[in-house]
Amino acid sequence: MRPGDPGGLIREISLAVQAGRCLTLLADRRSGASLLLDVVAGHHAPASGRVLLDGTCVERMRPGSRRLGMVSARDPLFPNLDVRRTIEFTLRAAGTSGAIRRRRVAETIALLGLDAVATRRPAELDPEATARLAIGRAIVAEPRLLLLDDPFAQLERLPRQALQRTLQRLGRARGLTMLLATGDRSEALLLGDEVGLLERGRLHQVGPPPMLLDRPADAMVAHRLGDANLLTGRIVRVDDDVALVRLACGHEVEAELGDEIGESALCMLCVPPDRIATAFPGRPGGEPGPGMLPATLQEVVHLGDHLRLRFRLEDGGEVTVRRPPGAVAVELRQNRPALLAWQAHHARVFATAPDA
Repeated sequence: MRPGDPGGLIREISLAVQAGRCLTLLADRRSGASLLLDVVAGHHAPASGRVLLDGTCVERMRPGSRRLGMVSARDPLFPNLDVRRTIEFTLRAAGTSGAIRRRRVAETIALLGLDAVATRRPAELDPEATARLAIGRAIVAEPRLLLLDDPFAQLERLPRQALQRTLQRLGRARGLTMLLATGDRSEALLLGDEVGLLERGRLHQVGPPPMLLDRPADAMVAHRLGDANLLTGRIVRVDDDVALVRLACGHEVEAELGDEIGESALCMLCVPPDRIATAFPGRPGGEPGPGMLPATLQEVVHLGDHLRLRFRLEDGGEVTVRRPPGAVAVELRQNRPALLAWQAHHARVFATAPDA
């Protein structure tokens, strides 16, 4: 479909969310993800294409008749209703009987750990409880699709992680079908049975996280999902599915082909930081071996579960490497010469425009 977008941001997009699974869209605020979710919810009409729910075309169906739940900062909670009445309101609006209302509200409050604040109003809740309440209001009516528009964006790291785990448990326990838009890469990979990268209105790739990490469709996916280093170069030769690439720094390395690309073409080589081997020669000087890049260690940052090493190449370009925290040693000192290398199947190369 192509969402109705007066700014021309959204291009044609085709998505399918399998029942009982979660599809996450990694998207920044300029990507059009919120507009896309609004189209599915019925708040905007698509300029072309169709929206199908359980095989039924719903473009002409009112939002309230689509049996969807939505969690979004653009859909505020009622300030005059406490937690219990806020969750119950969705069922009252649907005409659910009193006994079923009371049972579902009690179950939802228990599932989301809201028992202690059930009589409080939104203004009396902390950000984590507010987010739990918004989810509870959306799922209590058992929607056939739950839309989540970056629901944890305002939370600090620890409460955000707690809510991610809660949403995982809810999805499994309730068999929820979810479409989640988030700007957080870790969140997208953690929660998504499938992940899509939406960048400036273009859907680059959709698939299971391992596929996007190991077989990215383009340099943008490799960089945004896998944090890959991007190095410009030119194809020297192609042998089956492996290309020899001369980088801007003048050295030659190998990588698997990610595009149909011929000799002498400009290219972008993508290599993840955890797939790069490092060596620190005992003596400076001498020619590096085949596939090795001379570099200089610029910075070492300890991030708890790994070290981030930043190297500078001979042309001024930079490469980031990850190593286990146990690698802290005297050898990791600033300005030390090093050699970087990787196996061809750990890097991928894509075509770039001639003026890139």
